[in-house]
Order: sequence, then structure tokens, then C-alpha cells
Amino acid sequence: MPKNESKVRDFTIEPGESDDGDKEELSREATKAFAKLYKRQTPDDLPTALMAARRRHAWLIIISTLALLLVVAIGVLFFFSNGGRKFGEEAVNLTLTGPSQAPSGQAAEYTIAYHNDQGVDLTNVEVNLRYPAGFTFEGSLPQAENDDGTRLFIKRLRARESGNLSVRGLLIGEVGEVKQITAIVTYEPENIKAQYAKTLSFTTEVVASVLNLELVGPSQLPEGEDMTLAATYRNSSAQPLSGLVVRLTVPGGFELELPTLTPLSGATNTWFLADLEPLAEAKVEFKGRFTNVSTSGQQELRVAVGILSAGNEVTVQEEKIHEVNLVKTHLTLNLTANDVSLKSAVDVGQQITYQVTVANEGELPFTDIKLSVQLNGTYLDWATLRDDAGGTVNQTEGTITWTKEALPFLAALQPGSRTTVRWYISVQPSLPADVGSGSSFNAKVSAQASQLVGESLQTVTSESNEVVSKINTRFTLEADGRYYTDDLVKLGSGPLPPQVGQTTTYVIFWRLANTINEVENVVVTSILPPEVNFTGQSTVSAGSSVTFNPNTREVRWELNRLPAGAGASFAQPEASFEVAVTPIPSDANKILVLIKTTTATARDVSSGADLIATAKFITTEIDNDLGAQGKGIVVP
Repeated sequence: MPKNESKVRDFTIEPGESDDGDKEELSREATKAFAKLYKRQTPDDLPTALMAARRRHAWLIIISTLALLLVVAIGVLFFFSNGGRKFGEEAVNLTLTGPSQAPSGQAAEYTIAYHNDQGVDLTNVEVNLRYPAGFTFEGSLPQAENDDGTRLFIKRLRARESGNLSVRGLLIGEVGEVKQITAIVTYEPENIKAQYAKTLSFTTEVVASVLNLELVGPSQLPEGEDMTLAATYRNSSAQPLSGLVVRLTVPGGFELELPTLTPLSGATNTWFLADLEPLAEAKVEFKGRFTNVSTSGQQELRVAVGILSAGNEVTVQEEKIHEVNLVKTHLTLNLTANDVSLKSAVDVGQQITYQVTVANEGELPFTDIKLSVQLNGTYLDWATLRDDAGGTVNQTEGTITWTKEALPFLAALQPGSRTTVRWYISVQPSLPADVGSGSSFNAKVSAQASQLVGESLQTVTSESNEVVSKINTRFTLEADGRYYTDDLVKLGSGPLPPQVGQTTTYVIFWRLANTINEVENVVVTSILPPEVNFTGQSTVSAGSSVTFNPNTREVRWELNRLPAGAGASFAQPEASFEVAVTPIPSDANKILVLIKTTTATARDVSSGADLIATAKFITTEIDNDLGAQGKGIVVP
């Protein structure tokens, strides 16, 4: 037996091979052997298996120690690295800056600077902006998420990262107004499931405007005399200006001749102005006169220019006052036509009431006053003249003259006194064939009188204002119902006369005519009775399609414009539509209304007058339809 095997066997107790004494002896031997093993006193005597176990045990101790050191190192590393990535709200630095002062009408830019001064990334960084009134968003960096520019988004703000974003827009406000922009910044730390927010704000004072104004007008004006106030508006910026408006405020007694500008709806004496290119200017003129003879002394006319905001509100950029000293003349004449002293609009055949007021505003009386009016002989019907004052008429020259022989009060007019002369005349019932668009006629009164100044008798002359009367076009409407054409071609359907319980259809025609002036915004409307139905069949020769509103039962036809000569120089514009009626038993032996009164409205482009034309209602008894005459009563 090999040596090692014998030694191993020495430590093995085989059952049944030894008695009790032997067992005790063997136990003592084994105890001594293990003691020598661990005290390493007799290595040469250890069995080979035990030496291998010892080596394995030593390696186990080394490996366990290294594993423990690795765990400790990882823990330390985690501790220190986690400490470096700890989130702190105070480490998120945000600032909002912009111009502290800015002129109205120029672009203003605001910047939000950010710095994430920590080891934690920020995600879902969003900036929500609240702009002040009068700020119009134009652009941003980065590009905004919506058209209004109120929402900007940064996907991730990394640790230690810095940067900025900016918004730009047009700032409009009144001088001295303070505008505040507010930014609400929200973000989420990467290592914390929470959302944080910071609110920033910045104010800008409006200190000037790029829209400037200059006024030029008379410093002194005789009462009743025309005046012109010129307003020059200027763009002093390097950007174009749009949405410009002008507002005129006049004192009592001033009669304004409306300018040829588009008025701002809902505002008094406010009009739109033409846009201005950079460094450009334009001019608008206001004309009128002081007609209230009790008004005198220093008067103020205010002109303001502004910019119309998105909310349809005017932001005044500059306002200036023009002062004029109104002086009373000694002999004043004020002429009106149908109570209008500047421009009036009259219809063909319409009667005009002229009235002139003569007043002595001096300190001495006037004597031997002679009044003379110059009228137009082409458009007026002199056969209709009525002059209760008994003036002298010269139809060839188109004048009427009054003296003290006809009017005794013209012999002497005392200081502070006034009197009136009135006469009536009509426009011709039909105009000459060569009359063109924009036809008008004028009227003006002149006066001559004597005045004793000291010992000298002086001749004094005076003139009234000139009244311009523009002739309105003759705008007419024709409404016609048909079952047959003039050639007895059937247009309608169903029984004729209409019968209870059965449906009969008719065609309604609308036709327009216009004479000397173009008209615009033409609208033709009528109402269908409840028992009459709109079938949807319609045609038009001009303008938009015929429409029907089932709620209001209104039938409507619109045209943007109707040139002069419609119905004479070219065919009448026409619209037609079909209606249906099914009589009920109570309709028997009755004539039914197919369409109520038709109304057409339009605006005369030349005179500016609003025109109205009407046509009577149409029934089942169609008089001008030869095939349908006498067949309008419903049969049972």
C-alpha cells in the first residue's frame, strides 16, 4: 500500500474491525494528527487530500477578500457620483431681457438666457409667453410651436449647458405706456419625477413713435369761408407701417366735407390711411367751414394718427392741435340746399329748397342790399320755380335778384340782425341724352350793400358758400311672375288655375336698370309666404347666385356693381327663380301671394347717396302673362 494511502487509512475507523480499546486508541491518534495539520508542525505527514483542502480554503479567503473590496469600491463610487448629480432648483438660472424703452411701431426683441449649473439634465423644457396688448409676434429662435409665438420648446437642457432663445415682434402703444412681457418656464429634472416652473417678466416703456404728424392750415379764417387743413404723416423707421388711421376732432359749428377715405366702422370721423414704406410720407386734406355764426374767437381742430391693433382698437401715435382764429365778417351769407351747405345729392325731378341767411355782424348798419343767386340752367326746371319773395328772374343767365323793392328789410339791416330768403325749384324730370356720370350743378349767392363809415359811403360785397348738388342715378327694379313666356312657351308646371292639393310652379323674374352713374353693393331681397316653397331652380345673368334662407324665408340676389346705362346701353341684369305652391282647402276661391314686396338697395358711386328701389308683390293672378291672365283663383 502506498504511503499516503496507509496514512489515510490510519484515520479511518472500519466498523466491526476493532474493539472498544482499539477505538479509543484510534481516536487519540486522529486528534493528534489533526492538531499537527493545523499547526503545520508535520506537513510531510499530512495526507494529500488534506493538503488540497487547505489550498482551496486559502484561495477562498483571497477571493472573498477581493470581492468585499470591490463592493466597497463600487459603493464609494456610487456615493460620490450620486452626490455630483444631486438636483438643485437654485442651480437653474433664467433671465428675461429686452429694451427698457422703445418707440411705438418698431420691432422689439426679448431674450431668455438659461444656464443649467449642475450635473443633472433637464427635460421637457417649455417656455410659455404672455405678450402685452399691442405686441404682434413676428418670429423667434428657436421656431415657436404655434403661430402666435406663445409656446417655445427645448427638448433637453444638458448638465452645465448654457444658451438663450429670443422672440421678436412689433410693439405698438401710446407714448408713456408701459408694456410687460411674461415668460413661464417649466422643466423636469431627469432624476426626479417632478415638474418645476419659474416666472420671468420684463417691462418696456413706449417713449416715442415712428409715426409722426405735421399740420398746416390758416391761422385766421372769416366765418363761412372754406378752410383746408393739411395733415402730413411720416414713417421715420426702417420698416413699413400698415393699419394706419387718422382721426379728426372739430369744434361745434364746423361742417366737414368728408374726405375720400375709407371710414373706420364704429368710429366717428376716423378713416384708414394708406400704408407707408420706410422713411416715406403722405398727406391727407380736410376741408370744411364754420357755419354757426354765433361761434367766434379761437377754435381748435385736433388731428391724431394711430395704428389699428388686432383687436380693432386704435392706438394713438401722435396727436396735434391746429388753432384758428375765427373772425366774423361784417356781412355774412350762408346758403343751403335742402338744409345742406356743402354737397347734396338730388334725384331727377326732385324739388330743391334753397335758403340764404343774411346777417350783419358789424357795428354799423348796411343799406340798399342787393342779393343775387347764380343757378344752373341745364339741369333745373325753371317752370317749377317758386319764389315767394318776388325776385327778378333771368332764366337765360340763370339768376334771381332781390332788392329792397321786393324785400323791404333789404333797405337797412341793423347790427346783429339777420334775415332769410327762400325759394324752390326742381331738377328736370328727364336729363339730356349727353349727360354723363358725375353730373352736378352749383349755386352761390352774392351780395352788394352800402355802409356809411364816418362821412364816407362805402360799397361792401360778400359771397356765400357754394353748394354743389350731385344728381343721383335713376336706379329701378322690376319684378315679374310668369307661367308662360310672351310666346306662350310653358315655364311653370302643374294645374292652372292652381288647384287644392296639387302643386303649381311659377317663375319669378327680377330685372335692374341704371341710368347715369355706376352703383355698387347692389342687394335685391324679398320674402316668400309660408305656403310658398323655393324649389332651388334659379338663373342669373350677372352677380352671385340667388339664395334662399329657410329660417327667414328671404330670397336674395347680390351684385358688386351695376354700370351706368344698364337697361339702355346694354341689357338689364336679370335673375329668375322657381317657386311652388300647393293650395290647401282653405285657399279655395282665393288668389295667393307668391312673393312679397321686393326691395333693391345700392350706393351711387358718384353722389355717395344710398339708393332704394321697390317692386310690388306678385300673386297667382299674373296680369302681364297673357297665358295666365284670369287663372289666378284657386279652384277646389
